[in-house]
Order: sequence, then C-alpha cells, then structure tokens
Amino acid sequence: MRLHRLVLTNYRGVTHRDIEFPDHGVTVVSGHNEIGKSSMIEALDLLLESKDRSTKKDVKQVKPTHADVGAEVTAEISTGPYRFVYRKRFHKKCETELTVLAPHREQLTGDEAHDRVRSMLADTVDTGLWQAQRVLQSTSTSAVPLAGCDALSRALDIAAGDAAALAGLSGSEPVLIERIDAEFGRYFTPTGRPTGQWAAAIDSLKAAEADVAQCTAAVAEVDDRIRRHAMATDELAELDAQRDSVAERHTLAVAAAESVAALTDRLQAARTEAGAAEATSAAATAALQERHRLRIDVDARAAVVTSAGVAAREAAEAEGAGRAVVTAADAALAEAVEALRAAEDRLDAARHVVTELSEREEFDRLCARLARIDAAQRDLDQVTGEQAAITLTDKGFRAIEVAASAVDVAAAQVAATSTIVEVTAETELELLVDDRPVVLSEGQVHCLTVAEATALRLPGVLSARVAPSVTAADSHAKLDAAQQHLQDLLVAGGVASAADARLVDERRRELTARRDQLSATLAGIRGDDDIAGLRSRLEVLSAGRTAEPGLWDEVDSAGARAALEVSLAERKRVAAHCETQRKVAAAAAVQLVERGTRATVLREKAAAAADELTAITQRLVDARAIAGDDDLALRAQAAADAARLMGDRVVALSASLEQATPDVVAAELDAARTAAQTLGRRHDEVSRVLRDVTVELTLFGAEGRTGKLDAAQIRREHAAAAYARTRSRAQAAHLLRSVMARHRDNTRLRYVDPFRTEIERLGRAVFGPTFEVEVDSALQIRSRTLDGRTVPYESLSGGAKEQLGLVTRLAVSALVAKEDTVPVVIDDALGFTDPDRLVKMGAVFDLVGSDGQVIVLTCTPERYNGVHGAHRIELSG
Repeated sequence: MRLHRLVLTNYRGVTHRDIEFPDHGVTVVSGHNEIGKSSMIEALDLLLESKDRSTKKDVKQVKPTHADVGAEVTAEISTGPYRFVYRKRFHKKCETELTVLAPHREQLTGDEAHDRVRSMLADTVDTGLWQAQRVLQSTSTSAVPLAGCDALSRALDIAAGDAAALAGLSGSEPVLIERIDAEFGRYFTPTGRPTGQWAAAIDSLKAAEADVAQCTAAVAEVDDRIRRHAMATDELAELDAQRDSVAERHTLAVAAAESVAALTDRLQAARTEAGAAEATSAAATAALQERHRLRIDVDARAAVVTSAGVAAREAAEAEGAGRAVVTAADAALAEAVEALRAAEDRLDAARHVVTELSEREEFDRLCARLARIDAAQRDLDQVTGEQAAITLTDKGFRAIEVAASAVDVAAAQVAATSTIVEVTAETELELLVDDRPVVLSEGQVHCLTVAEATALRLPGVLSARVAPSVTAADSHAKLDAAQQHLQDLLVAGGVASAADARLVDERRRELTARRDQLSATLAGIRGDDDIAGLRSRLEVLSAGRTAEPGLWDEVDSAGARAALEVSLAERKRVAAHCETQRKVAAAAAVQLVERGTRATVLREKAAAAADELTAITQRLVDARAIAGDDDLALRAQAAADAARLMGDRVVALSASLEQATPDVVAAELDAARTAAQTLGRRHDEVSRVLRDVTVELTLFGAEGRTGKLDAAQIRREHAAAAYARTRSRAQAAHLLRSVMARHRDNTRLRYVDPFRTEIERLGRAVFGPTFEVEVDSALQIRSRTLDGRTVPYESLSGGAKEQLGLVTRLAVSALVAKEDTVPVVIDDALGFTDPDRLVKMGAVFDLVGSDGQVIVLTCTPERYNGVHGAHRIELSG
C-alpha cells in the first residue's frame, strides 16, 4: 500500500491542505503545534472506515467550528494491483466518490464506492500491519503488536525457507495451513465455537430430539387420559352405591335432633318462669330489708343530731377566745412596726454621714490621680512632638552609615590608585593648574592628587598634561558616586553630615526610650479605667458636695462608721422582733379563721342532720301507711316458696335433656349432613371429569399421535447419523489444525531468527556493534543486550523504548514483501532521544527509507536532520 496524495478541506481547523507524498523514501512533514499534523492520520482513517452519513462521535468531532460546511477528505492510494482516488464529504451534503485508475478504470459513488474500497483493502492490505506500522504520540514507547500481521508471517516464512528445507519441510506449509484454516472455519469460529455445518448438525439433532420428546409427551398424555377415564368410571360406581346408606343416616339424625329440640324448648320455658319467681322473691326480700334499714337509719340520725348540736356550741366558744387573741396580737404588731420605723430613720442618718465622708475621700483621690495623669500626658505629648520633628529613621540612619563606610572605602581606593604630583618652585612663580592660578614662593612644594586628566602650565615657559591610570579614574568615579549617594541620604534624613546623623539618631533613641517610659507610667496610673469616665465621676462628686466648706472636717470617719454599725444592728434586732410579731398576728388571724370556719361548718352540719332526720322519719311513716312491717314479712316468705318450686322443675327438665345427649345428636346431624353434601359434590365432580376425559380421548383419536411419534423417531435417527458424521469431520479438522498450529509455532521459533537478525542489523547503527535483542514467538522484544549487559524491555528508559519501536517498524518494512508493504507513519516521535542517537537514527532511516514509504509528522524537524535523503514538507497556517 502506498499513499500518493492526501487532501483535507474544512477539516477541523484546516481550511485546505493538499500534500503529495513520494512513492519511496522518508517524507518529513513539519509544522507548529495544533496546525493539524495528527489530523491527517485521523482523516485517512475516517475516509477508509466511516461512511459519509455516519453520526459517530469521531465523525462529529472533525466538523469545523468556524463555518457551517462539511469536512472533506481525498486520498490517492495504490494497493496490490489497484490504484484509486477516493473522496468523501461528511456532515453537509454528504458525498462519496471513487475513481479506480488501475488495473482498469472504474467510477463509483455512495455506499457502492465505500464497499468497493473496503473490498480492495481487505484483499490487498494486512490491516494488522497497517495499524502496527504507526508511531503515535501516546504510544511511542509501547511494544509493537506484530502477532496478527499475516504479511510479516509470510515474509518470515520465506526468510526461514532455508531452515525449513533443512528440517525436511516442503515449502508449501503456509498454503496448507490456509486450507486447514478454511476447513476448520467450516465447522468452528476463530475462537473454537461451533459454526457452519457443525453448528447446523448440532441444531438439527437438538431439534429432532425436541420433536421426539414433544411427540412422546403427546402419546403419554393419551395414556394418562385413558387411565383417568377408567379411574373415574370405577369411582362413580362406588359413589352411587354409597348414596342409600348416607340418606338413611341423615334421616335418623334429623329425628333425634327434633326430639332434643322439644326438650330444649320446655326447659327454656321452665327457666323463664323460674326467673320470674326468683325476681318476685328478690323484690319482696328487698322491700323487707329496706323497711329494716329505714328503722335503723332513723335511730342513727337522731344520735347524729344530738352530737352535732354539742360540737357546734363548743366551736362557737373557741371562736370567741380566738378573736380576743387576734386583738392582742394586732396591738403588739403596731408597737413593733413603730419601733422599726424609728430604727430605720436612725440608720438612714448614719448611712448619709458615712456616704458623704466616702465621697469626699473619693473626690480627693480622683483629683490627685487626674493631676498625675495630666502631668504624664503633657510630658508624653512634648516627647512625641520632639520625636515627630526628627525625619531621620532608623533605616535611614543605617543607610547613611553604610554609605559613609562606602565613601571611606572609595576614598581609600582613590588614595591608593591616584597619581601624586609634587611641584617644587626654585624661584617665585605662578603655576596654572587647569587654568586655576597657584602662586608658589621659592622652595615651596605643591602636591597634586591627580584623579583625572589635569593640565599644568607655566605661562611662556611650558605646558604639561598629567593623566591618571584607568584604575585611578574608576576609583575616583566610584568615590564621586558614593559621595553623591551619601549626600542624597543626608538630605533625605535632614542632617548635614554623618556625624550629625549619629547625634540625631542618638537623640531619637533617647526620645523613644522616654516616650515608652512615659507611656508605661501613664498606663500604670490609668489602669483599666477610662479617663473620660474618671473626669465624669469627678464632676458628679463635685456637684454633690455640700455648699458649706469645713462642715464635715470635724466629723470622725471611724466614729461615723461605728455608729452606722450600731444602727444596723439595732435595726436588725427591731426588724426581727417586728417580723416575729407579724408572724404571731398572722397565726392568730389564721387560727381565728379556722375556728370561725369550723363553727360555721358544725352549725350547718347540725342543721343538715336535723333536716335529714325529719326527711327519713317522714319516709318511714309513708312506707308504713302503704304496708305494715308484718305484711312485708309474710309476702317475702310466700315469694321464696314459689321460687323454690320452679327451681326444682328446671332441675328435673335439665336432667332429662342431659340424658338425651344433645351434643352427640348435633354432632351426628352435622356429620350426616356433611357426608351427604360431600358425596353429592364428589359425584358431580367425578361425572364432570368423566365427561371431559371422554371428549379429550375423542379428539386425541383424530390426531394420530402415535404415527407422529414414529416419524419423529425416524428423523432423530437420521439427524443423529448426520451429527456423528459431521462431528467426526469437525474433530478431524480441529485435530489437524491443532497439530499444524503446533507445527507453525515451532516454525515461528525458527523464523524469529531472521526477524531478530534484521532488528539487530538496523539497531547496531544506533546502539553499537554489541547490540543484541531477545524476541519471543509473538515477535515481541523481551530484552536488550549492550556490552554483555541484558536489560528487560520494561526496564528500559523511555528513549530506548522509543528507538527500539522505530527500529522494529523499519525492520518490518524491510522484511515484508513489496506487495504487502504499508507506509510507516511516525507522529512526532524521538522526543526522548538525545542528539547523538538522533543522528544515528537518521542513518537507520536512510538504510530502510529507500525501499519503503516512511511519513514523519513533527513540530521539531531538526530531530530528523540526520535523514539525508528525506523529502521535506513544511505546513503553514
């Protein structure tokens, strides 16, 4: 397979891109990130695999967001004998076009074009190889999956042909294996499940067995109905024989029940009459007892009236005595209250004197405290104001100190590096130094420190120019800069010199210490109190002072407090006595109320007892007017005799009913009735079942179920014979494929050698002459050996894995046949590779690229500068 041209239009962010690829060699397609390099691989996959109307997520994601148009992909591809141009438009006005250029020209559209391309690719392209020959950004360090690449297997079969001949092989094993796989595919799926003829034989046998089982069940159903018909006939005859005996039993049980019912009715009537006689006797007895109770109640009420009168008189006398006690207690309480009022007046006077003295002392303390606070605040304000006038801060002072030290250092460097010129006058003369006149007397010496170029001139005699060294000039410049920086800091600090700055800083520190001391003093005097609150309290105390000065000067504070204590004690004593008198008066009042209440209650009770005696006496007189006491006694005796006679009759009838055993009779009646009902229901049910079975047997006889069973058994025998034959062939195909698979695995172990040899040939260009690899039967690299040291593949670095992956894919490209080759697509790989190995990997690309097609997509084309024969394409936005 070869990719000759790829055109993208309105694909994601790509408006239009048209790239032609050489048939052979390495093509490096470069461009910055997000320009759409990886989209080219994605677009090719969508073109070959998805229909233009697909609504899959992968197709929806490639629709451009900047325009309401459909994405288009066009590719020119050659594979096997075919070369074709294939175009699709997705999303909008979906369209598919195919133009086959070789071996003969064809033009198709729509699903026919899609199916035609899929068919050509299925016939000519090893899909596993096409997927394995890609190096994507996310899988650049993963192992290369080559186990399912048939093209590589065929190439290695050919490469291992010499070894196969030495092993006695015919060389036709791949074709034989394909024929065996085809035969195996007639009976089994690739995963070993039955399919085709074998699955059809299994299904046919299962269907025949199910049919036999169904017919057998139908015949068994007929036998079951015959058996049920015979059983129902016998049971119906037996039920007919039981009908007479059950009817006779029911008649006898009904007669016995009627006899018991008659006895029960007579007993019920006797019990009713006995109940009436007992009620009459009870009423007569109750009337006699009520008369007796009235006589006793009259006597008892008379005694109560007598005792209530005596109690009422005694209560009235106690009430009079209590009233006298209350009068005396009220008089004592009034005297105690007056004494308490006088004691409280004396206490208020003593308390006023003490309060006045306390406020005078508090006033004096507050005046002294506020005076100390005001003095400390004045000193603090003075210190704060003086401190605020100092603009030099601690930070500024430290900066001046550092700058002064820098000036001293710079001056020392100037002194050490400057040129010193001494001029001695042999006669009185005038010397011009930079046009500045200097008058020298005879023998006078003038010294010049030259920090910069200086002109010396004797008018009319000579001119000289003294230039310092470069080091001296630099030192002088540093000195000037240091002095200027120092001067700036002095101006900012408000001082004239570094010495003044030291004096100002010392004064600032003294003021700070004094401010802290005064603040602490002020805080100690003030404490937790608010000054405004203290002044307000002072104003209150001042307003409450007496207007006569010296009025309280002679008053003794201790004596006033002692007098207050005496007044408090006296008031307490008098208050206790007053409270005692108040409790005594209250108790006397309560007692008087209780006695009055008792006297009233007893008087009312005596009156009520007299009224009750009168009422009950009248009731007794009225009752005797109706019937005398002797008449009531005679009536009660007669009613009792009648009730006793009726009771004896009830006892006799109860004994007769008990001898008739009513429970047994009732049970027998229920049993006989139930037996008759059960027999009738069973007879009806058996008759219905017999009719239903007769109808079913008539229908079954018309279906010919036995003949159907015979036919089903014959079909099962034929299906079992076909199953046995197909199973024999399927098992043979399975066994042959297993044997040949083992044979092929052994062969693969032999043709691992050519694959490993090709990897080592290419890898030695990168890793050196000691490079070796171990490859398993699945064509996976298990380990790498360099300089005799073997490292498992999983333990290699990301760069080494990436390099081995590329070498493996290039080796596959070199091994597979020309008609089976596919492009090697590399998406921004070698990111983990150092510069030295990048050059060596370029040599590997040159070794293999001339035979196959290698397409490299990268944002750093410099990685592939070592590929000398590469065709380079640069993408632009």
